[in-house]
Amino acid sequence: MKTVRIAVFGLNHGFKFASDALKLPGVELIAVAGDNELSKKRAKELNVPLYKNYKDLVNECSLDGAIITLPNRLHKEAVEVCAKKGVHVLVEKPIASTIEEGEDIIRQCAQSNVKLMVGHHRRFSSKVAKLKEIISSGLLGEIVGVNMLYVLAKDRSYFAESWRLVQGGGPLLINGIHDIDTLRFVTGLNIESVYAAARNSIRKNQVEDSASILLETRGGATVNFFISDGVPSPWSYDCNLRENPKFYHYDENCFYFFGTKGSLSFPSLKMYSYEEENYGWEHKLIEEKFSVEDNDPMTAELVHFVEVLRGESEPVVTGEDGLETLKVINAIKESAAREQKIYLYK
Repeated sequence: MKTVRIAVFGLNHGFKFASDALKLPGVELIAVAGDNELSKKRAKELNVPLYKNYKDLVNECSLDGAIITLPNRLHKEAVEVCAKKGVHVLVEKPIASTIEEGEDIIRQCAQSNVKLMVGHHRRFSSKVAKLKEIISSGLLGEIVGVNMLYVLAKDRSYFAESWRLVQGGGPLLINGIHDIDTLRFVTGLNIESVYAAARNSIRKNQVEDSASILLETRGGATVNFFISDGVPSPWSYDCNLRENPKFYHYDENCFYFFGTKGSLSFPSLKMYSYEEENYGWEHKLIEEKFSVEDNDPMTAELVHFVEVLRGESEPVVTGEDGLETLKVINAIKESAAREQKIYLYK
């Protein structure tokens, strides 16, 4: 087994990757980068060298891959530094702050023959994989509509960081982007237009704290999505999937898929349909429940990145995937700002 040498830039979200890397056989965590007290504390826990500047780390260390969990505005620069050194990258979502920067990242990696993977970790969830399998099987028929909820109340201390009070720090870019990517992944639907109404009425900050969104797709299916991070509620991916022990768990559903043959709730994975000879509202629906073993999507994501570094796999989440999801989020934000429907493709 080839040993791969990796580094992690940023020790907030990146601490999980760094901790898991120490447990994986054939993986050597060479160093980490961070410039605050938390980074110092966590580097000591990891017992690995800490660089204040990730550029020094790349220039001084021999690396196969880097995991970039820095602020969005630094993604482009960090990827370019790695690409010029031939270091393959896993860059956290969103791929970049802007579409143009995302395109530059994809171009730079292609020119440098560097593998690029975007950190939409839900694609590595066993439950999301099962959801995709059910939808792809045709059991629901043609998808007609989808309802999605991401509604919870974040701790008040969460908003102590000033960047979370301004544009880019709201639930759309931090949380909603995951839901949009999950939708695109499991259904294969191409989103053509969006109409959104966003509000900041809960906390009165510059950035949205809730939004109602209508998505129209190329195949005709429509998607209703309501998101808020300031409402006491049990209906959200993070609180319903048991994938992150940080969050209190509720046995509730956050997504509903409606097809011509049946409907499905998630994450309960309960499907409702009729027998052909007893079809319609006068008859009892047939209920079928699918089961799947839990997993840790972020650990699975890291394992896949290591396989990419060894040349055993190609990235599951490409730069183009990350860019398409960012385009939808940007269109949602633009629609809310302009109070009109936005078309992604004309």
